Amino acid sequence: RAIAVRLAREGVAVALLARGEVKLRDAVAEIEATGGRAIAIAADVADIEAVGEGIAAIEERFGGLDILINNAGWSVTAPSEDFSLETWRRVLETNLTGAFVCSQAAYPALKRRGGGNIVAISSGAGRQGYPRMAAYSASKFGLIGLMQALAAEWGPDRIKVSTIMPGSILTDFGGRPAAERARDPGRKYISPDDVAEAICFLLTQPDRAWTQEMSLWPF
Repeated sequence: RAIAVRLAREGVAVALLARGEVKLRDAVAEIEATGGRAIAIAADVADIEAVGEGIAAIEERFGGLDILINNAGWSVTAPSEDFSLETWRRVLETNLTGAFVCSQAAYPALKRRGGGNIVAISSGAGRQGYPRMAAYSASKFGLIGLMQALAAEWGPDRIKVSTIMPGSILTDFGGRPAAERARDPGRKYISPDDVAEAICFLLTQPDRAWTQEMSLWPF
């Protein structure tokens, strides 16, 4: 939501694609209230047909696609010996397969525009495995590798593929309210707005410059 609001404030026409219809509508209303343009598309990022239909709707509404932000994420923390295969698959479907599906669906649209940007949000857990986070770490490690491969393949089409590896972000992610997490002794967090700012930096670099990977940590 923070990314969408910030990009809309910069004049980007925004399409929000996720499963939560109510939150999507709220975000669109927030953007439109300040004069921005936005549409909501309710779909699972790992559903190839639904995502394809969503990309087609974006092109029809806005005349093309220039930017894709792969930001869907889901996690469960549990000892690896107790982790169910069903949950493992769900985490990887959302965090890794979803990014592949969305990127693959967006590629022809970006190519038709003569290039564009794909930015994926990985995690510090994509560089370092942590206890009770095996599925999440595996998905985020995989996401970095996927984006590296797409960068090599699609760079000749003038598509910049970048990955941000943020540290802990103060959100409700993981089932704990942000207000509760903020009270954790000794913990530091970045805000969703910090990630949105980093994305704006990546999107506004000159054509000759490309940041493939960015680490973004609390200070």
